[in-house]
Amino acid sequence: MPRKTTGKNEKGRLRQQRYRDRLSMKREPEVQELDTAVAAALSRLVIALENKTAVTGAKAVLDQAIIDAVDHLRKMGYSGKASGRLLYRRIVWLKESHKNPAATWLQKRGCNL
Repeated sequence: MPRKTTGKNEKGRLRQQRYRDRLSMKREPEVQELDTAVAAALSRLVIALENKTAVTGAKAVLDQAIIDAVDHLRKMGYSGKASGRLLYRRIVWLKESHKNPAATWLQKRGCNL
């Protein structure tokens, strides 16, 4: 959610806005879009594994990517248990969103009632 401008950091805000405008003109994604794209690719890999259409060795790649992501977060000082749980939740959300774009809030969290 955007913060209300106070005028205190107006120079920095304007500089950031110009930077984002340049990125937009070049159609260059910001880091959060790249992160989301990688997470979405992992979720599509999960779907391919469920449908048995993934290439040989894909399960090992997925497992190692998840282990490495949690390990990276742990090295940054975050809880490994919480990181794994949140990473799993993020992948399930994206997986369900790709499988069914009209899915409900609960379905996107893996709850099929």
